[in-house]
Amino acid sequence: MLDGDSFILADGRQARLIGVNAPELGKDGAPGQPLAEQARNRLSQLIKGQTLALSRGRERQDHYGRWLVHARLPDGASVEEILLREGLAWAIAIPPNVDRLDSLLKAETEARAAGRGVWGEVAYAPKPASDLTANDTGFRFIEGTIQRRARGRHVIYFDLAPRVALVVPHEDWKKYFDGKSTNLVGRSVVARGWLTESKGRLHLRVPHPAMLTWRD
Repeated sequence: MLDGDSFILADGRQARLIGVNAPELGKDGAPGQPLAEQARNRLSQLIKGQTLALSRGRERQDHYGRWLVHARLPDGASVEEILLREGLAWAIAIPPNVDRLDSLLKAETEARAAGRGVWGEVAYAPKPASDLTANDTGFRFIEGTIQRRARGRHVIYFDLAPRVALVVPHEDWKKYFDGKSTNLVGRSVVARGWLTESKGRLHLRVPHPAMLTWRD
C-alpha cells in the first residue's frame, strides 16, 4: 500500500483512485498529516487480497505514471465512496475524470455533516488567503473574498489577496464554469486544491466548480 489513495496492483503497476485525495504520509523524516496512517491502513484493510473491479478514467495516467482508476469491491461497493464517507479523504474534481463526481460528493457530504475524520480536524480548517505563505504549499483549503479577475494567456486569475490567486484554465472555464459563474468579484469562497508558489505568488488551480464552496 502506498498511501490512503494509491496502491500497487498484483502486476506491479501503481494505481491512484480517481476523485479522492487522502492526507499525506510523512516523507524524509517529516511527520505525516493527521489521519494519513489511518487512511492508508483503511485502504489496505479494504482491498488487500481482494479481487477488485477497476475502471479507468478518461485520462488514464497521472503525471507520476500511476493508473487512474475507480475501484469496486467484490460486493460492488465503491472504495472511493467508503473512504469519503468515513472522512478519510476529500473529494476532488480533476477533469476529464469527473464522471462519478456526484456520487463522490454525496459520500463526502455525509462525513462532513457528521464532523467525521478529516472534517473534525482543526488542522484542515480553511486558512485565510491573506495569511498564506510559501510554507503553505500542498493540498489545502483556503478562504477569502475574490478581489479581482484578470485574464492571462492560458488561465483566468481570481485574486484573493495581493499575492494569492485562484487559477482556472481557459479550457476548463469554458467547459465547466462559463455561463454559471460570471460575476464572482466580491464573493466569498472556500477553495480546495494544491497550492503552489511561483515568483513570489501563490496559486491554487481550480479546474472544476466542485473545488469551490461559496460562502454567500
